[in-house]
Amino acid sequence: MKKLLLAGLVSLLTCNTSLADSFYKGTLVDAHSQVGWTISDKEVSSIINTTGVDVTLLSFRGQDINPTDRFARIKRLTNGKVKYLIPTKLKGFTKESRDANGALNYIEQLKDESNDYVGFGEIIVQHGPHDHALLKYEGINNDLFSYRIKQAMQIAIKDNKPVILHVELNDFEQESTMIVEQIIYTAEQNPNVTFLLMHMAQAEISEVEYIINNTKNVHFITSHADHLTRSNTSKIRQNGWIKMTDYNGVLKQPWRDLMNKNPTRFVFAVDNVWGHMWKRKYSNKVNLWRQNLAYLEKGTAIAIACGNANKYFKLGITCVGK
Repeated sequence: MKKLLLAGLVSLLTCNTSLADSFYKGTLVDAHSQVGWTISDKEVSSIINTTGVDVTLLSFRGQDINPTDRFARIKRLTNGKVKYLIPTKLKGFTKESRDANGALNYIEQLKDESNDYVGFGEIIVQHGPHDHALLKYEGINNDLFSYRIKQAMQIAIKDNKPVILHVELNDFEQESTMIVEQIIYTAEQNPNVTFLLMHMAQAEISEVEYIINNTKNVHFITSHADHLTRSNTSKIRQNGWIKMTDYNGVLKQPWRDLMNKNPTRFVFAVDNVWGHMWKRKYSNKVNLWRQNLAYLEKGTAIAIACGNANKYFKLGITCVGK
């Protein structure tokens, strides 16, 4: 029995050597997070300064805010550790019942206000309904060929910036085949454009492989795709999040293999949204992914942690891998 226990312990330590002994200490870019009314500029700046993320790409949410001014304040308070993603979701863009033109014009207005931006925040294509104290929302279910989505994408494309899309393949399962084919078609029609899919598009690994194999310019953002992101069984909230990590927080082997095989197709991001995400969950998420980046091949880890975001958003930073 002692021999069996000793063998099991040796096996456990061998299998988890990377996680136990390694912690990725290289440059880390959070390629998409958000600031809204539930956290102040001073609070979010303090968190950014102490969490250990080198560069954070920030978008903004909520009514009655001036994103350009808020970004300038946070940039000053963080000594330049943030980059600006012009919000695409304001002025009713995410509400099916609202005319899209007002929101599209506002995106252009924000763009004209600033020469200090590296791209545009996520374009909501599909989003589950919410009935929550922080968000009362009927949900939206568009496709990539709808007017508001095509026009929003064109703003980014004409500006030579990446297009970040928020689709929910699991929460809108009936439309998932159509959305996947539209993504592939849109990528083929715009071969020089970088497309990034938030939250791994809620795609199962077979769908991710299919998109990778059929495109050259579609990439996946890792936000909300680990065991720390809770799914909800309620029909009034999103519940289709995928889990790239097991319940011990370890990146599952098929995902590791896929990332090592396709290192340029994945981009790290957390996508903090509400104040409690910044205050209570951010450091845990960052530590989780720093541990799992150590599981990957060195070149893959550097690419996902920093290199891909640096290239796609033209950040002009130096990516160091440790």
